[in-house]
Amino acid sequence: MNNHRYNDYYLVNDEDFANDDDSVELMPTKRRKVKRVFCILVVVGLLVLGFLAAFVGLPLVFKFSLALQQSLIFTRFGLQTNATYYGNFRLPEYKNHYVPVIDVDNKTTLKLGLWHILPLDLAEISFYNESYDFDKVLKHSNYSVLLYFHGTGEDRSQSWQKYQLLRSFFHVIAFDYRGYGDSQPGEMLENNVVNDCVQVYKWLQNRTESPIYIWGHSLGANLATSTVARLDQNANLTGLILEAAFTSLTDELYFHPYVKYLKWLPWFWDTVVKPLQHNGFLFDTTKHIEMVQCPILFLHAKDDEIVPYFMSQALYTASKKRNVSEWVLNDTKLVLFNAKIGLNHYFIYRDSFTFFHIL
Repeated sequence: MNNHRYNDYYLVNDEDFANDDDSVELMPTKRRKVKRVFCILVVVGLLVLGFLAAFVGLPLVFKFSLALQQSLIFTRFGLQTNATYYGNFRLPEYKNHYVPVIDVDNKTTLKLGLWHILPLDLAEISFYNESYDFDKVLKHSNYSVLLYFHGTGEDRSQSWQKYQLLRSFFHVIAFDYRGYGDSQPGEMLENNVVNDCVQVYKWLQNRTESPIYIWGHSLGANLATSTVARLDQNANLTGLILEAAFTSLTDELYFHPYVKYLKWLPWFWDTVVKPLQHNGFLFDTTKHIEMVQCPILFLHAKDDEIVPYFMSQALYTASKKRNVSEWVLNDTKLVLFNAKIGLNHYFIYRDSFTFFHIL
């Protein structure tokens, strides 16, 4: 019998075909191993490059980039900048202002966007009176006035639901820092922003005879404290309300969810903390609180995942050591909200007892 057979292309000897089986099986196995090793090397290489970019490259860029540092501290991504948006907001019965402030160079004037939101019962009167005089009612009113400092990553429109509750008791004055909302841009440094805030307070003080309170949230709590500390004898401020305040920027960097994952790096201090301090980003609330002459109310939720509540505890302890009258110390309070309520960093105003503590 013929020991040869035909395939589709050429004559093959059965014995030769049988002898080639091992080599046919061996070649794909070797190729698979080579491919596997190559893929592993590529993945490892990409992981190393990713690590170097995220944990070495980015901190180094941050160290030498003032613009990047400003973006981290004064976050403004996705915020409205259109003046029409703020002039025609859905909040009922408010007046839009643009307050002039002189920059630290004493040459440049910036205009900051500001809302005057009427108390609820006055808003009802204003609704039916197109010629209602907002300035006159602010000057002579039975209501106290509350100046609101918003946090970073927000503009004055973000807290409109909070204003709706606050206006049951106050004229609410909400403004945007330079570069936020429809406020004109300027160099975003701590000293510059606080200088603006001092002028906004004086602008308000000249327009009302009513008691003035200041409420600051998160970064706004620090800016509010720094502002009050710069006022002569605190300019007759009636009270300071600090919501989710942090002790200092350096302390906060080790706990903030966007930054804390870098704190284990040996070069974290030299590439992140120290450059911020060098450029004046201190936000040392503990230091400034010593100069506040009025009663302070600290509000903090225990489930706050951005600013840990023990920072308000530390600030409260520092505030009780101030050289002020006994009644001021007695009226300085710390209120911590149970984590089970779920108020977190932004929603303390929703608790029904919040305004009980204020009033």
